[in-house]
Amino acid sequence: MLNKGIMSSTTKAKTKKPSRYYTPTTLKILFGQSGNECAEPQCSNPIIASATNKSDAANVADIAHIYALSVDGPRGKAGMTSKELNHHSNLMLLCPTHHTNVDTQYETYPADMLLKWKADHVRKHGDILRAKISDIGYSELETAARALMSDKPDGDEDDHDPSMPMAPANKIKKNNLTQGSSKLLKMGIAMSHEVKAMLRNAAQLDYTFPDRLRDGFQAKYDDFVAEGLTGDDLFDALYVWSGSTNSDPKRALAGLCLLSHLFVLCEVFES
Repeated sequence: MLNKGIMSSTTKAKTKKPSRYYTPTTLKILFGQSGNECAEPQCSNPIIASATNKSDAANVADIAHIYALSVDGPRGKAGMTSKELNHHSNLMLLCPTHHTNVDTQYETYPADMLLKWKADHVRKHGDILRAKISDIGYSELETAARALMSDKPDGDEDDHDPSMPMAPANKIKKNNLTQGSSKLLKMGIAMSHEVKAMLRNAAQLDYTFPDRLRDGFQAKYDDFVAEGLTGDDLFDALYVWSGSTNSDPKRALAGLCLLSHLFVLCEVFES
């Protein structure tokens, strides 16, 4: 009987339900991809309620799991780790009403449907960004660049020849970036001419400007690699750092343009 009790306790411990834990980067990615709308296709409810005369703006979003934390929960799936369950790829932002609907009527809202909702919602937000990116000018690019600069002393120059970068498509493949990251990079690369012009002009006033921008990127990249991030997770973290969640859309897009430029020209990502 004693052995049976021990086995029961051990078994129970092994099947303990994972806890909810969202890293700051995960939350920023979710909100950055949301376009401030519920991810239900027919819903346009904002996930951030606007400020009123008497109240500040408020976060009214619910974080919904596509595959539930528990195997017995809505759309539960055996074999997923706690990290996978709480990863932004398994999460979506919904208004409270639709979160209740998808979890209480989960037979009507299977995981495949929610994954399509999420993919379509991210694509819709990307299309909106693409339409706005041509509005980015020198001032937004310079502001974003200064925000990304390292405050560390300049290091020794390396032997990198910026005239011989790896082709973007090959570098994307080398770094195991999937379609979502690739689309964002290609969007930002389209503004490469404008980024080069801004850096050239800034360097005339401060010749260290381009190097300090690159050093800031390098330092942040190294930090994320040290955390174990790779592939899309690494790119997403850099995208958030570059300003993707900034409340000013132009500032957010300027950060993407700079990140894309640095991805192509700097020997930082795998090449």
